[in-house]
Amino acid sequence: MEIEYRAPDRRLVLRYLGAAGWQPDDATAALLDRAEACLRAAAAPRGAWRSLPAGALDLANAGSDLARHLQGCGSLVLLAATLGAGVDALLRRLEVTDIALCAAVDAAASAAIEAACDAVEADARAWAAGRGLYLTGRYSPGYGDCPLELQHELCLALDTPRGIGLTVTPQHLLAPRKSVTAILGAADHPVAGARAGCARCLLRETCAYRKRGTTCASE
Repeated sequence: MEIEYRAPDRRLVLRYLGAAGWQPDDATAALLDRAEACLRAAAAPRGAWRSLPAGALDLANAGSDLARHLQGCGSLVLLAATLGAGVDALLRRLEVTDIALCAAVDAAASAAIEAACDAVEADARAWAAGRGLYLTGRYSPGYGDCPLELQHELCLALDTPRGIGLTVTPQHLLAPRKSVTAILGAADHPVAGARAGCARCLLRETCAYRKRGTTCASE
């Protein structure tokens, strides 16, 4: 599915720049405006989702955190979204021509892919509501103890290479870079899922939020 481009939330862009809560000065605001314009011209957001029975994917080695998140769910909703290869090309060019603008575009793209995921999820939630189903939140490979290797299974099940031009590298990373895959649980009763928390997060030792005495969930 094609996704209408949504201007990224400026507060989220600042958060990705490590400046959460800061009021930008005129020069920074102009830089962020320019970054958003560049991103808008380069992005081609697309997404896909699919419902599957809970046993359709082998999640035996996907970690205990994902298992806890899906507890009580009888089926799964797989989701993927990407901003497209044009954003990658833009970032590569800016890396060697304008590093400040590159950082701003990168942060804006990180916020924009979240908006794209929200759009795909909204479509899946509308489908689920029409069938009396409840969905958990999104859970992505690499979060908690869920391995990045799961990216391959999700993209295969969604046929993302042909559907939205999204592939997985041998290092289990998504290409284009500004892309996301996720799993949601579905049930015939309200389900909330469960966050992994800092104790199990793979980035806990290098997390910038923990260094500031906060968490990614609270900012």
